[in-house]
Amino acid sequence: MERNQSYGKHMWNIWSPLLIKFGISIILSMMFAFALVWRYIAGQEMAGDTQALMEFMNNADRMREMSAQVLKWAMDFAVPMEGAAAVITIPVFLFLMHRDRVKERIRAGETPVKKAALWKYPLIVGIAAAMCLGLNNLIFLTNLSSYSASYEDTMEMLYQPSFGMQIICLGILMPVCEELAYRGLMYRRMRVRVKFLSAALYSSLIFAVTHGNLVQGLYGFTMGMMLSYVYEKYGSVMAPVIGHVTANILAVAGTYYQWFDWMLEDIMRIGIVTVICAASASTIYVIMQRMDPAFPDITASSDSFF
Repeated sequence: MERNQSYGKHMWNIWSPLLIKFGISIILSMMFAFALVWRYIAGQEMAGDTQALMEFMNNADRMREMSAQVLKWAMDFAVPMEGAAAVITIPVFLFLMHRDRVKERIRAGETPVKKAALWKYPLIVGIAAAMCLGLNNLIFLTNLSSYSASYEDTMEMLYQPSFGMQIICLGILMPVCEELAYRGLMYRRMRVRVKFLSAALYSSLIFAVTHGNLVQGLYGFTMGMMLSYVYEKYGSVMAPVIGHVTANILAVAGTYYQWFDWMLEDIMRIGIVTVICAASASTIYVIMQRMDPAFPDITASSDSFF
């Protein structure tokens, strides 16, 4: 990822991780949809009857019935499917990151990225948990979900599987995959040629938009900025991975055990918890500010995506 690379190659470096991520997810979804259609047809005992199959396909009512059933099955298995896509995508991203690090090591005159000591990592758990809880409380208090028609449908789909499946897919696999894409590859590749704020804003904005609705978008942008900052200070993609996994597991557990409902029962209760979260996150941020940045300085003349 040389700084004097062409515009097209530079943009490909930035966007290719997302194209790979969504490409794998789309291909897997298409294969799964085909399997669901075949399951429906087999259930109608038409798999070996060409004439019956043709009559079925020419019947608009039965085709609509099949589409509705296949869509329901797809929604039921949406989270496991995303988890499966993450299992396939993570090794690809790890390979790409390894290749990037090799290029960085052999690049002449490049200042190496410094990594933070392991004893500083609990701070990440603290700030991620505080921001997750505080931001979710603000969403509930402001009734922000009412401004996004798709938010409730998305939440119903995400929290439909069993608690164990939610922890594995929503709490571990999906956040690991997203961090490798948005921070480990997209942010890191931009950070080679631009300053922290530019890379963080750009990657966080894309992270927010890909969530698909206003509520998750605002939450994702805020968390994305925090995770980029954590990566900037710690120098290892494990830092934002730990933060993202912490936040997602807390959100899954808080929904499953109805912690958010419990807090909403008393406006004073949720207000106090939110203030504590804000104070905790701010305190940890001040502590992190004293850490030296892991990434080398970028000159102002290089601070451009183009």
